[in-house]
Amino acid sequence: MLQGLLLEEDIQFEDKVENWEDAIRLVAHPLLRKGKIEESYITAMIQNVKENGPFIHIGDHLALPHSRPEDGVREKGMSLLKLSEPINLLNDPEHPISVFICLAASDNTTHLNALISLTKILSKKENLKALLESTTVDTVSQVLKGE
Repeated sequence: MLQGLLLEEDIQFEDKVENWEDAIRLVAHPLLRKGKIEESYITAMIQNVKENGPFIHIGDHLALPHSRPEDGVREKGMSLLKLSEPINLLNDPEHPISVFICLAASDNTTHLNALISLTKILSKKENLKALLESTTVDTVSQVLKGE
């Protein structure tokens, strides 16, 4: 399911970012550039975290920023940002994040299927460890092909 959703050109690496909001903007940029989302979708993802807390922190150093389709999704897509230096979600040291995976789902089925696929892959400790230690697009792709 993820193979058609997360393309290699949508995987990014950065040493560090200023703050968690910049991380969300950066992870979403490939989708914005391709016209799969509107700027309003990025704003909605950030606002969701501000209003609802760190609910996007879904695993060890892993965050899945997303919002509702009507907030600006034009076409389904996924992008990934891997940081060398973790950033604290909501500036809270209880929520360090190294990998942001932006999900733009055009409907609930796509959203749920992507979550199921990610959970299946990343619930295996060796896959999560490999993702957190990855330094190349190829490594990330190989980990996420482990469905």
